[in-house]
Amino acid sequence: MSILQENTLLLLMKYLYALLFISLLSCERPEIEQPAEFPSTLYLSRISIKSKVRLYTAKKEITDQAIIDRFVESNGGFRLKDSSVVSDEYIKFISPDSAEMVNSSSSFLITKNDKQLLFKSTKKQIVTQGQMKSSFNMLKYRSEFEPVWDNKFSTYNMMVGYGNYSELSMSVFEYLRVWWTTSFDSLFFQHPDLYKASSYGKTLNEFDESYVNSIGKADTLAIREYFYLMKKR
Repeated sequence: MSILQENTLLLLMKYLYALLFISLLSCERPEIEQPAEFPSTLYLSRISIKSKVRLYTAKKEITDQAIIDRFVESNGGFRLKDSSVVSDEYIKFISPDSAEMVNSSSSFLITKNDKQLLFKSTKKQIVTQGQMKSSFNMLKYRSEFEPVWDNKFSTYNMMVGYGNYSELSMSVFEYLRVWWTTSFDSLFFQHPDLYKASSYGKTLNEFDESYVNSIGKADTLAIREYFYLMKKR
């Protein structure tokens, strides 16, 4: 056999092997997701920073990093860190549409939409009018509320996560807030005094971007978003 014939045969064999490999790939069965088993308990295994610190005042975002850093540092800073953790904080799925969570007096109903799991408590909580304005209205996912007594309201607790019943990323955000109020002498309504107030909070939810439109000139808000990665042990 000539060298030309050997090369031609070699190329033909390579071509046939390539066709065989492609046919085998096309016959490969798609991976089938295994059905979830219940109950299923997921533990907090990692905290991941989702976004940089964002700072708002007078309905606008401040992007100067030096100003952002100075505000955060002078008001106590954020407490969550990007890190792996060993924690007893858990979510226990009782069924595809119900769950329990550590340190919660209420169970949760679950609405699953593809990869999103929306949690709604089965019991209502009482919030004050001040809490409604300062924190509740920041939440992207919140339920209906109704007045009860003394400027208080009842509402359901909402949380949101992404994934499945074996591995879930829960949305979390921290906030630092500072606002200024003016007080006048009650006798002569003179000599106004300026008072600084501040608050810190953490909630398992997402920040509602439209809330920025309610932040006034005497109000400054910093937020940072995270994911809680929940996994089986």
